[in-house]
Amino acid sequence: MKQAIIPRIERQGRSLEALTTTLREQGQAIYIDTLNWLQDFPHRPLVAAYLGYDDEALYACYVVAGEDLRTLSPGDGHYVHEDSCVELFMQRERGEAYTNFEFNAAGVCYAAHHTSPSESTLLTEGEFAAIERWGSHLGQRGIETTGAHAWTLTVSLPWWTMGYTAGRPDHFFANLYKCGDKTAHPHFLSWAPIVEVKPAFHRPQFFGEFILQP
Repeated sequence: MKQAIIPRIERQGRSLEALTTTLREQGQAIYIDTLNWLQDFPHRPLVAAYLGYDDEALYACYVVAGEDLRTLSPGDGHYVHEDSCVELFMQRERGEAYTNFEFNAAGVCYAAHHTSPSESTLLTEGEFAAIERWGSHLGQRGIETTGAHAWTLTVSLPWWTMGYTAGRPDHFFANLYKCGDKTAHPHFLSWAPIVEVKPAFHRPQFFGEFILQP
């Protein structure tokens, strides 16, 4: 099982834009570069996520460079995996339950709490509103173009949106993904490998472990 150590990075009232610089300098670099389905989907954008945390939230800065840019999802709660998309799936403990957080390059979020891969409940309006976002293409919806593109998105995921009602954890299980199902170059990359015949991200049995550094 893959593991990563996430450092503590105190936000101290800084904007998410300002925190992005610190995350890229001091956060744990996670490279989303596993091509589980190389034969059918060989496109490999360059993707890194820089992670840090404090008592309030988990912070993730995604840096992406590749072909195509697609941001057609109309808003939070609508699917974004067909767009230029980055994702973080996590669970508090081993089992079938998990939560998925998905974002397109414009910062639109789709997220749900799952009791199993086939049963889920969309995040509430309050949970979506609590997920702060900053990025190079924030709010730029309605784009669909090809060619070389680079973009950055930083998100703040409050611990309570992951189900932690009494403070933060000391570890959790997760996988990070990059996809673009309906871009001109469809792709499906992960951090921890997935053993499936066809692209399938809703597979918590393949999550790695993230340990929060004291």
